[in-house]
Amino acid sequence: MKRWASMLAVLALVAVACGSSSATGQSSGPKSGGTLTVALDGDMKYADPSFVNDSSSLYVADQVVEGLVGLEPGTISTVIPVLASALPTVSPDGLTITFKLRSGIKFHDGTDFNAAAVKFNYDRWKNLPAGDLQNGASNYETVFGGFLVNSNLASVDAPDPSTVVFSLVKPQSNFLISQTVASFGIQSPAAIKANDGNNPKLSKNAYALGSNGKGKAMVGTGPFMFSERKANDHVTLVKNPNYWNPVAGPYLDRIVFKPFADSASELAALQSGAIDLVETLDPAAVKTLRGKSNMVVLDRGTGCNITQLGMNALPVPNAPANVLASKNLRFAIAAAVNRAAYINGYYAGEATVADNWLPAGADYYKHEYLPAYNVTAAMGYMAQAGHSTGGVSVDLWYPTGAPASVMPDPKGLAQAIALDLQAVGITARLRSEAYSPNYLADEAAGKLPMWLQSQSCKWGGADDFLYSSFFHYTNDLASPTYNYTNDPLNTVMLQALSDTDSAKAKADWYKAQDLIAADMPTVPLFSAKLPAGAHKYVMGFVGAGNRTEVLTTVWLNK
Repeated sequence: MKRWASMLAVLALVAVACGSSSATGQSSGPKSGGTLTVALDGDMKYADPSFVNDSSSLYVADQVVEGLVGLEPGTISTVIPVLASALPTVSPDGLTITFKLRSGIKFHDGTDFNAAAVKFNYDRWKNLPAGDLQNGASNYETVFGGFLVNSNLASVDAPDPSTVVFSLVKPQSNFLISQTVASFGIQSPAAIKANDGNNPKLSKNAYALGSNGKGKAMVGTGPFMFSERKANDHVTLVKNPNYWNPVAGPYLDRIVFKPFADSASELAALQSGAIDLVETLDPAAVKTLRGKSNMVVLDRGTGCNITQLGMNALPVPNAPANVLASKNLRFAIAAAVNRAAYINGYYAGEATVADNWLPAGADYYKHEYLPAYNVTAAMGYMAQAGHSTGGVSVDLWYPTGAPASVMPDPKGLAQAIALDLQAVGITARLRSEAYSPNYLADEAAGKLPMWLQSQSCKWGGADDFLYSSFFHYTNDLASPTYNYTNDPLNTVMLQALSDTDSAKAKADWYKAQDLIAADMPTVPLFSAKLPAGAHKYVMGFVGAGNRTEVLTTVWLNK
């Protein structure tokens, strides 16, 4: 057996974080007590994180449930043990993964956390019935490939209270990092059973709805406990007085999460004092807060997302040849777009130019030398594509009604791109439709030839972007979203996913990135930083680019 290298303990990291504040100025030290009111850009969907993948639901769940592993605070891909006492041992063939667990931990309902509880949770996910529960548990399906007999998770065994053994059908190099998502947080078996948590209709599932209050939904082991939820109004969490890690325990007595319909309403509530912290600011709000002496913009570093020009190279029946099938034309587009100008004009500078289909902090990221903004180079590619005199036309789609955290001004961005393309002889005919459900459904079905697309990570791994989100095959066919056929790429990504050695996985993911960069199937534009904003009395915030932040370090200096 081989042991994965140990990381710094959660306890030490949080203790260090508590000694300073990324939010505000000087203070004599942390203070306990108080209520933090946080604005989210959407309501929590369900109180059971097993059945969600939206950022608002997961942000709440990160405060309440814990998994075997988590992320080092402030990072998007550095895995550390949480409920496990150390990172696991893995058999040479990669099929057996063994965790040792921390002892003496209680769920919020007072029942014991142990190996049997871990087994219960994973068995529950694997055996979810078709319908609402499987549909909701998309993160489990993405990670393990399906449910029941289709799951790559063969079995989970608990040979003793402090040992859990995972058996896989085939090796899975993304296993560890994927388990950092709150959807894999371990919850109390007793609470799930007692509160109808396995009701196959989520509309009647009291545990998932959070309708019965404290101790009867989202019953985890974390520093805060679920207290109540009023749909479309608020979710209240309270301090866990018996948190298993007392040095890392929270300063706050309570957190109230409130959903807002738009960023303007969030900003108005922040300025009025109705809320203390906005979880995600849009660029206009960033500019406003930077001019306020009593407010602060909270940096998260590099974001865990990619905004790109999606492209579909599929020939269209009874239509002229699809110009996007030409690699040289795709390279011309990549050299024609002025990414830095878009960042300054539409993201208040709060983004970084993308040099890859991965954000810079992702696991196995490699810097790729993609074409920089250069009109002369773009014209050269146009000539190589047989279009030295221009005359190329393509539809460029953008969404209406997209959340500001996804795209703050998609119309303005599309117009700016169209002007840049026009300068090299490409006419981009602007088209738009409602973000949800039309735009999302049409891009997934491959109905859009070129479009603005923003993809956020579920976990910060190469597979999460390159394979799961972008260029995977299904039943030996390219994803209809892009219709991008690259058999060598598919082969190397599948190999990377099944590598048992991290050095080999790194080499394979590097090769995959090189293959994509040589072909330019889409054009990465930038990675948005998505800062938060708060009153200056909010102290100790430790931001992360994937917005996976446990608010134990936050305290109120008022």
